[in-house]
Amino acid sequence: MNTTVKNTLLATAGAAAAFGGATAVASADSVTIKAGDTLFSIAAENGVSVNDLAQINNVTDPNMIFVGETLELSGAAAASSDDAQPATQTETTEAPAQVETVETSTEAAAPAQGSRQVSDASNTYPAGQCTWFVKNAAPWAGNNWGNAAGWGASAAAAGRSVNGTPAGGSIVVFAPGQAGAGAFGHVGVVDSVNSDGSITISEGNYSGMPYHTRTISAAGLTFIH
Repeated sequence: MNTTVKNTLLATAGAAAAFGGATAVASADSVTIKAGDTLFSIAAENGVSVNDLAQINNVTDPNMIFVGETLELSGAAAASSDDAQPATQTETTEAPAQVETVETSTEAAAPAQGSRQVSDASNTYPAGQCTWFVKNAAPWAGNNWGNAAGWGASAAAAGRSVNGTPAGGSIVVFAPGQAGAGAFGHVGVVDSVNSDGSITISEGNYSGMPYHTRTISAAGLTFIH
């Protein structure tokens, strides 16, 4: 992805954060989950481990947190040692589990993914999610394609070419559990197809990061053109 597109996406992410609001601190000992938050990002921002945060709040599935819920921090902080450091992301050949934040808005009915209104009316996916990132990077993607795992089928139904052959500018779809994707799957944009057959992709919501790139094998992945 070129520098102009990258900067545009980061600027859009910032605008959406301003619209939706950053994670709100309910007290010194708790935070309220906002759209786009992940358990990883909340843990990192508050200096606790993901495991401790999940344990103190009885979170059985770290891949699923709900907008509007309050997470307690005091117990998580006590469970961590005094010199513990926030969890850090180490680049590997496979991504950590993709975390999707579930919208529980009581507003008017939304598209299949439970999307909410964001600053860009042409993108109705939840701000900060991988689907929202890809819609910004590839505006030709549909607005009602649902969760990432279902994008291949939705794109095919919309008349798009869907196959196992990558191309620059195509959308890559990860099935649940594939290359570290979570229960909702994951999507990204192919920046380039490399001479060794690998692909370089751009993606959003990679362990809570609004923008991330990596080079991976294209084997077994689905591509939308």
